[in-house]
Amino acid sequence: MSRLRSGALSSKGFSLIEIMVTVAITTVGLVGLVALLLESDRSAQDSTSRSLASWMIDDLTNRIMANQDAVASYDTGGAAVNCSAQPTMCAAYHNGTAHVNNAICSGDQQAAFDLWNVACPSNVTVPDSDFTRAGNADFMAPPKLYVNVLTGLGVGALSTQVSITMTWDVRTSGREADGSTNYLNEGNITSRTDALSTEIDL
Repeated sequence: MSRLRSGALSSKGFSLIEIMVTVAITTVGLVGLVALLLESDRSAQDSTSRSLASWMIDDLTNRIMANQDAVASYDTGGAAVNCSAQPTMCAAYHNGTAHVNNAICSGDQQAAFDLWNVACPSNVTVPDSDFTRAGNADFMAPPKLYVNVLTGLGVGALSTQVSITMTWDVRTSGREADGSTNYLNEGNITSRTDALSTEIDL
């Protein structure tokens, strides 16, 4: 007759210290992942702004080429385009509630409209919406457009050179005194800008 012998089975669980170490390691990993995602988002915003600035400069270049008789009116006098006052609207547009026909403009009025239309937020408000983005400037941290027109350059006495520069606020690329990365926020976002520029000869 065989006798069944049963021994006590010992089981080992996790100690509190082991659990705390695991939580700490996981937390550090998650914090690093979140920081990486934030940096990726900021870099994507800056890349988008640079692409938009390139399109806006190309847009204005084409407008100047089409309105060469009034090229001098595109000069902003060393200051950024003033977006506080809406010029004569030389193109039809939708104001958020209705279609508005364009005015008949002179070359100088067309130049003022082109500068405002390229560089300034649309200020269109659609009923029951929190905000409306209708133009490139609506998607950028406040862009600033500068145009410098120099005449009498080159071989011909009537040759003209137009310099177009677009600047905008950036979210990354800053460094503190100790070398650490400075991620810009609403308090200091205006402290750093990026820029694109081009020159055209007429």
